[in-house]
Amino acid sequence: MNAELTRNNDSKAYYTFRDEEKEVEFKRHDMPTPWMNYLSNGTFHTMLSHAGGGVAFYKSPQIWRITRYRFFHLPMDRSGPYIYVQDAKTGSYWCPTSEPALDKPEEWKSAHGMGYTRFEAKRGGIAARTVYFVGPHENSLIWNLNLTNEGTEAKELKVYAYAEFGMMEFMRELQWQCYNKHQVSVQYHEGEALVYRYGVENQPKPEETPLVYLAADTPLAGYDGDREEFIGSYRSETNPAAIENGGCTGSTLLGGDPCGALQFNVTLQPGESRTINVFLGTATDETEVSRAIFHSREAGFVEASFQALKENWSGYLGAWESRLPDQDAERMINIWNPYQAHRNFLFSRNISFYATGTFRGVGYRDTAQDILSVVPFDTELALDKLKLLLGQQYRDGHVNHYFFPNEGWEPVTSIHSDDHLWTALSAWDLLAETGDAAFLQAKVPYYDGGEGTVYEHLRAAIDFTASQLGSRGFPLMLRSDWNDQLFRVCREGKGESIWTSMQLGTVLLRMIDLAAAAGHPEDTVRYGAMYELQRELVNSIGWDGRWFRRAIMDDGRFLGSDEHDEAKIWLNAQTWATISGMADVDKGLQAMDSVREMLDTELGIKKIHPSITTFPDPADPLTNYNKGTGENGAVFCHANTWAIIAECLLGRGDLAYKYYRQLLPNVAMDKAGLWRYKAEPYVYASNLFGPESDKFGLANVSWLTGTAAWMYVAVTQYILGVKPVLNGLSIDPCIPADWEGFTVKRRFRGCVYDISVTNANKVCKGVKSITADGVLLEGNILPAYPGRSSVKVEVVL
Repeated sequence: MNAELTRNNDSKAYYTFRDEEKEVEFKRHDMPTPWMNYLSNGTFHTMLSHAGGGVAFYKSPQIWRITRYRFFHLPMDRSGPYIYVQDAKTGSYWCPTSEPALDKPEEWKSAHGMGYTRFEAKRGGIAARTVYFVGPHENSLIWNLNLTNEGTEAKELKVYAYAEFGMMEFMRELQWQCYNKHQVSVQYHEGEALVYRYGVENQPKPEETPLVYLAADTPLAGYDGDREEFIGSYRSETNPAAIENGGCTGSTLLGGDPCGALQFNVTLQPGESRTINVFLGTATDETEVSRAIFHSREAGFVEASFQALKENWSGYLGAWESRLPDQDAERMINIWNPYQAHRNFLFSRNISFYATGTFRGVGYRDTAQDILSVVPFDTELALDKLKLLLGQQYRDGHVNHYFFPNEGWEPVTSIHSDDHLWTALSAWDLLAETGDAAFLQAKVPYYDGGEGTVYEHLRAAIDFTASQLGSRGFPLMLRSDWNDQLFRVCREGKGESIWTSMQLGTVLLRMIDLAAAAGHPEDTVRYGAMYELQRELVNSIGWDGRWFRRAIMDDGRFLGSDEHDEAKIWLNAQTWATISGMADVDKGLQAMDSVREMLDTELGIKKIHPSITTFPDPADPLTNYNKGTGENGAVFCHANTWAIIAECLLGRGDLAYKYYRQLLPNVAMDKAGLWRYKAEPYVYASNLFGPESDKFGLANVSWLTGTAAWMYVAVTQYILGVKPVLNGLSIDPCIPADWEGFTVKRRFRGCVYDISVTNANKVCKGVKSITADGVLLEGNILPAYPGRSSVKVEVVL
């Protein structure tokens, strides 16, 4: 019998949403995979699971990884910032996180919230409540532990806080730990703390490498800095020797495997509570360590830090609030989608349960897309990131594929046909959001010397693509386009990307606006001519009869054609043909009909069909992915977002919403089954195994995926239709016909637009009237209202 069938697939037995608190609560610790949260103040970060496993790092998980996390190893989800509660009389001990001690709580639950994770557990008459978070006032992970004696007798407890320190440079640790471990130390600090120093020779940035401290606001009964002394031989976090042998040993470390373990002895009378706050933090030097510890121990510090965290997220998410007929969608749009998108913005595709954080750095195309979902919430953050990206551009217009601003390593310099074009979309969104074109004149250096304005950088990107056209007139594929696997179709440098032509068309329409705003009307004519030329190519050479072709290979054959047995149709070419406005109307409708007929599944839209096994050459197929996985017939969620946008542009709201709703994580999990889906039900995954796989519905690479940014854009700007444009806020919903309406509060240019949409006519699309504070407007664009704090908008479809 399939073991999966014997498991409980009822998601209600595992988790529940607490929408008023903006939390997701977990009822069991033994999930199919670790369900993560990211705790961060922008400098100090911790990835923490629902069961307490995770990793802390300072700025970069490549060179300043503070704690160890054992990716892909068993036991799963180790190690973490653990707390052990031991009965001093019996010696039995347990963890409020449930893991890793063998004795489990009698009652247990945990929850992820906005920037914090909470554990609540009971055993032997002791109730423990632990909140982990990173506050804005110090670069530290705060462990806020509250213990209550719910029994009738006094309890003597030994409480331990434990973290296993890593050697910061993760790859060097794997390769050279036998030597590097002799160059690290853990020393006792006179302020009752442990200080970990990583001082390995030839570090990338030794002058910026912080000291790590582990301290508390409670007097210590013991400590350990040597992992071997605390854990012991042939043991693990499950059964630390120090806990079983009476307490910490007082070890420090001058070479070896470092850790931080603090012991507290606590006596609780019946009904008595005690709070212990532990601080795992970083500081620049010994003086700064002492200052940070003193500050953290001040009365009210923890409470003020947590309150500031809550207020920061309340302000951030206050940019948008919607009320919809669909509670699952409402929750995702108001809470989890923007929260996930913000974490993508911070970490690009760097570190998650699936990605070890060892090689990616900041991806140019990834981060340019992540900016799109941050613009509505924080334009300054978005602009700073845009400038960071443009600093990776060469004078000829191409860019570094990904780079390492914290680590200072050499960038990955492969040249792709799409990378440099993405930033124009970010710049246009910033202009539409703010209405202020001044940032286009800001100077940004080129990677290979000199500098140019933001607009000049964007223009250079267009000029580069214009200089890299193939014999058929489409942009050359170069190393690849957005589909990385396509490097195999252009090894000889002749392959052309029809999809990049569509991306270019989308960008050119934005560049016409940006050129006018930047004071370069001469460019608008040129961009218009380029657009029309590419549009003609897309509708002629790019059309295969029922859908658009994907690319032209080195040998001149088309990729994505009905003439082949495999990889006949590719999702991206069908969606971007409409997004770009290039597709003739009949062709756009036919292409998206082909998507529905050939690519759609009950769990989302496949990237290609049929999957590849032998194409174009059995000896050298286009991909090594198994059928139904990754880029070979999986449901690539990121690409699904563009199908939603395309259907909205075509006015087919019912179909657009079908595509949107079927990939809501909790909806997809319920459809696939919790033990098949496995990943978190509150954040998007990059892809799901497709129907040609024996694991159809398995979610992969959650949290850090472009799905988050584009899904937010798709649902807010196209389904709900509230989209900033240069002269105001466009209102153009495309919703299911059976929706009676919805409401949105949208912060825009200093004013809150309180928008109520009614759909008594049961249509998918088409604005009949708009009134703002009782005044009937012409058209469907709300103007800016300088000086007003709010405006009430009524929309009739």
